Amino acid sequence: MIHIFNPEHDIALGAHVEQFTAPHAARQLRHDLGFLPMIWAEDGDKVIVEDIEAAQEAFRHLGLKAKGTWHSWHDLSSVLDTRQPDEIAPWGWDQALFHRMVKVGVSPALLPLSHRLDTIRRMSHRQWAAEHVLPSMRLLPNTVGEATAVSNVRQLTALLHDHGRVVMKAPWSCSGRGIRYVDGQNPESFGIQLRNWAQNVITRQGCIMLEPYYNKVADFAMEFISDGRGTVRYCGLSVFDTRSGAYSGSVLDTEEEKTARLGAWISPALLLMIKEQLTMVLSKRLGSSYRGPLGVDMMVVSVDNQLMVHPCVELNLRLTMGHVALALTRRLAVTPKLMSIVYTDKYRLKVGAPI
Repeated sequence: MIHIFNPEHDIALGAHVEQFTAPHAARQLRHDLGFLPMIWAEDGDKVIVEDIEAAQEAFRHLGLKAKGTWHSWHDLSSVLDTRQPDEIAPWGWDQALFHRMVKVGVSPALLPLSHRLDTIRRMSHRQWAAEHVLPSMRLLPNTVGEATAVSNVRQLTALLHDHGRVVMKAPWSCSGRGIRYVDGQNPESFGIQLRNWAQNVITRQGCIMLEPYYNKVADFAMEFISDGRGTVRYCGLSVFDTRSGAYSGSVLDTEEEKTARLGAWISPALLLMIKEQLTMVLSKRLGSSYRGPLGVDMMVVSVDNQLMVHPCVELNLRLTMGHVALALTRRLAVTPKLMSIVYTDKYRLKVGAPI
């Protein structure tokens, strides 16, 4: 298997162009954390990185033995055996990655068909999860969540007047990017700068998603893998933190201990119901349309002093930091720990002392 870390994936889905240049931060993230797939790589696997020496050094700090082998992008076409082609497993599939791989010499015959890429993009749109996943999850007790697709600023302005605090989200966005907060009862909060931003999103991506603002108590997620034949398998819980909407760190611990941590706000019985319902819904909705890893972000919120669960804040049809945390937990001798991404002169993956 050939592993590739392309964290610009969500932004590339929104851009939907062949010649895509990721923002500087995304390019640096790809360079600095390109070693991540080596955490779950098996014997015989290959990990493609921007800088082999830098990736080896960063991985060395984790204290783990590399099972796979390191390769640069320049080597990609040569390490692919066309007679017995390796499966290519990126962070996420998108048109930009497809064309980058073709550009370095990979045969299109070894890559996903164009309609598969289009399906991944369509199902990664926030509206798809809001219409095909969230309604079934809202049938469970003590759950909240709604999202509306808005196709013009005039309609958006009218809807804002009917709400209190709301969140506007670009249909394809990641890690806190593409999200803005507005007080619908305060006309000044939706000023010219936000109007221009909303119009730009609508122009580029076709619509903007409008959701109620919730008083968040805790973030968590459930990670899955789809076999592309109608079966989705649950992989584990992800308990994580965000800062300004962007991912900052994950708890590394057993499933039982993560369930206990969340038990301060959610009963194990409700967690089990969410897991079982979501597994069933995703198996039905994804069917044969998507094969690979995925994650569903959730949150515990306070509504009128009552704790509720938003069971589908976001659906990510790709690898996630929750999958990274699960893989790292399997390889560590001691838990609990805290896995975090910090930025100084570069991005670093830190694994802290037991917490």
